[in-house]
Amino acid sequence: MLISSRLLRIGLTGVALLILSSIVPISIDEYRIGNACPKVLGFPACYLVSVCYALMAIAAIFWNKPFTRLFFAGVTPVIVLALVGTSLELGGRPTCPRSETGWPLCYSSLIVGLFMLVGFFVVLWLENKNNANNN
Repeated sequence: MLISSRLLRIGLTGVALLILSSIVPISIDEYRIGNACPKVLGFPACYLVSVCYALMAIAAIFWNKPFTRLFFAGVTPVIVLALVGTSLELGGRPTCPRSETGWPLCYSSLIVGLFMLVGFFVVLWLENKNNANNN
């Protein structure tokens, strides 16, 4: 069980870093151009999402009690922003940055955020189960 949880943690870290590497160029475009991503209360959402994925990556690497809170601090805004963006997109108000194919990136962010959350709970479950077996 411990090997499974560690492999899953490595996977969560990798996914967070992969997503972060795709968000950083959008954030750079936002800095240069000023209209690459939607604003939330006047603040570029891509900056917030970049910070949140960085928090998730850090939490997945270190993974102990304080970092559990850090993971939630990262994943919660990502899912909320992705839900809002997806709702607006599905409601006919194009809001989210698009991929080269025209796919709204908030759809991807919602899918990845939910998988990250599920993966996080699986890791917690596996590690709690491992700790119970060791006692």
